[in-house]
Amino acid sequence: MTSHQAADAGAPDAGALDTGALAPGAGIGPGVATMRRVLGRLGVRSPLGRDIVLAAVWGVVTLALLGGLLATGELGVAPRGPSSPQITVMVVLAVVQCAPLALRRVRPVAVLLVVAVLQAGLLAVVPSGIALWTAAPVVAAYTVGSLRSTRVAVGASLGAIGVATVGAVVGATDVVARRLGGGDAVSTPGAQLYGEGASGVVVEVLALLATGVLVIGVSAAVGSWVALRRSHDRDARARAAETVEHQATRTREAVAAERTRMARELHDVAAHHLTGLVVQAGAAERLVDADPDRAKESLRSVRAQGRETLDALRSIVGILRETGDDANGTVPVPGLGDVPGLVDSARASGAVVEVRSQGTLPVLAPLADVTAFRTVQEALVNARRHSPGAVVELSIDATAERLTIVVENDLPADGGTEHTPGYGLVGMRERAALVGGALEAGVAAPAGARAAGAAQRWRVRLELPVETDTEVTSGGPA
Repeated sequence: MTSHQAADAGAPDAGALDTGALAPGAGIGPGVATMRRVLGRLGVRSPLGRDIVLAAVWGVVTLALLGGLLATGELGVAPRGPSSPQITVMVVLAVVQCAPLALRRVRPVAVLLVVAVLQAGLLAVVPSGIALWTAAPVVAAYTVGSLRSTRVAVGASLGAIGVATVGAVVGATDVVARRLGGGDAVSTPGAQLYGEGASGVVVEVLALLATGVLVIGVSAAVGSWVALRRSHDRDARARAAETVEHQATRTREAVAAERTRMARELHDVAAHHLTGLVVQAGAAERLVDADPDRAKESLRSVRAQGRETLDALRSIVGILRETGDDANGTVPVPGLGDVPGLVDSARASGAVVEVRSQGTLPVLAPLADVTAFRTVQEALVNARRHSPGAVVELSIDATAERLTIVVENDLPADGGTEHTPGYGLVGMRERAALVGGALEAGVAAPAGARAAGAAQRWRVRLELPVETDTEVTSGGPA
């Protein structure tokens, strides 16, 4: 008789009906997704419900495969084939073996061991020489590999293989088959395939053991590989989400920094121009009766500076409102070359500004250029605000490597308005640090002959590096 090695483990892939083994959010195939939708329409939405359906489906498939094997004589034919009691026990064990799969994700290791016990009983009942493995051990071992650690999966697989080996030994000796009325030892397929006697039994046990290692070991290995792939996919999605969140955070920080910058621009413009307007309006009020012509001139200056303030504010607000690529309407960014106009504006508002320039002014980088302008602007505004009437000294010292700007003014003798570092000074320091410069602001002790009884002086000192050798022929802002 030829070999009757038959196994229905080659039935439809267990993963095709494994509709609940995938973690939430994990990538699933279109077939599994379709199965889930179909079960959802039938009211089966929970993982336990899908496992119960899976167990029932495999029970039906196993019953159909056993019927096909019996009908084709793959399990032997009368009078040497399995007896009716053998067939009944085989069918019951094979079908009942699928029932524990309903709890495969609740207790995967326990389910694998129960399935292994039933598989051992099945191997003990079938005629020797036949390795009958159903789909239940495949699904159970796969589930353990996909849901448990590698160490647990290896231990559970070895335990299941050991239990199945006991059934293989019993089946190889045909002890149970004879009690159920099966063929004698001489006529069994195992006797003709592996030989008679003890050596034949040993060879058959080893063959059944190898089959068990392949079925359970390979299934658990595939489950472990699937679990590793899912873990990798989850990590990749987590890294992608983290990257997106990091980019969103950087975007929010950039937006906040830009808003802060624009707030400082608004502060610089408003503080400079509005302070001049207030000073000139006060001068016009004092001159309106004593010198109407000068009062009118002062009011014309107020009107001109008010228009300049509105233009500057419109420019900055326009930048905030622009959204298209073809947005326009902005004015050129002020720089060191605009300092003379800044000084003239301060003098027109009644301030006394003395300018001293040494060296030839260099061409600064755009950001450093606007930093120099804003620093002079803020210093002049603070001088008029905190020390009205005091002489302001502006010194600009240019060398090949550095540009130094110093603005000094006497503090009021009575203490007057205290110089407390405010938002403007913070912005000036940050601007200077951004371009590699340094800014110092504070009370400077008088030196030399002025030390005795001299008033305290407020000094703002800015140093900027010169990054280009190109120079302007202008001799300075005087």
